[in-house]
Parts: sequence; C-alpha cells; structure tokens
Amino acid sequence: MTLRENEKLISSVRRHSSGLNSVWASSAAALFVFFFILLYLKFSFFGYTWQTFSGLVLVLAIFIFCKLYIWRNDILFITNQRVIRNEQEGVFHKTVTEILYRDIHEIIFNKNGFGSIVNNYGSLIIRTPSNSKIVFEKIPNPEKVVEIINKARMLHVPAQL
Repeated sequence: MTLRENEKLISSVRRHSSGLNSVWASSAAALFVFFFILLYLKFSFFGYTWQTFSGLVLVLAIFIFCKLYIWRNDILFITNQRVIRNEQEGVFHKTVTEILYRDIHEIIFNKNGFGSIVNNYGSLIIRTPSNSKIVFEKIPNPEKVVEIINKARMLHVPAQL
C-alpha cells in the first residue's frame, strides 16, 4: 500500500486468528488419518510409506503457507484520509477497495454467534451513499475499529451544518 502525500497510517486490522483454526484442524486430521491407516489398518502404502508421508507433509506445508499468506495479506488499513480494504481472496487474487471519509455514509458492526462473543470478533460493514459496501469479516474488537474510524472521520471531514 502506498500512502498519499500528507497521509498517515493510523491502524491496520487483520482478521481474527481464530479463522486459521480450520487450517490447523484439517492438517491435524489428515495426519491422523494417515497414521490411522498406517498403524491400525496396517496398510503399508505398497512399500512407499515414508515417501507417502513426505508427500503428505509437503502438501500440508504448502496448504498451511498459502492459507497463512492469504490471512496475512487480507487487511484493513485506516489512514487519516481514507479506509483501504486489501482483500486477499486467494494466492493470486487480490482486490483493493478504498473509501474516502467523505464517502462513508454509515458504519455497522455485528457479532453473530457464540464464538464471536467469546473471542470478541465480528463483521464490519461500511456503506456509501450509493449503497455500495465494504464488508470485513472476523475482525477483532469491532467496537474499537469503528471508534478509530469515527475519530479519523471527525478529524478529516468538516462538520456539516
């Protein structure tokens, strides 16, 4: 992300790390199934047990690194002039959306479900006057993010009479 002249980064927000739980769980499940087949069913993978295990570990490592890359680069930037949504949907697919503070009509956040209440994460929705919106899901502490955006808006956008 390149900042404009006189623009300062106030905050950057990533998705909550609980979004990576499915990555860890599916990787552990794959290893469990491999060892279950190997030890309980006594299947030797046609004599290629360690090669199969090495291949599985390599595939899981690539899977984990890809998911971590996507999580790390899926970020919301809050500056003193605008909000920038860097949406990393895949390893080779990225969408960047920016909204100037004067174009923000309303900011909504919600927490839905037991996990979001316990882990304190939720969804942030920023609407414009044309009814387009930016949605950022599973952000930690959405109340604080809304507060940061509103403070930056108050400093940047002059009061309307």
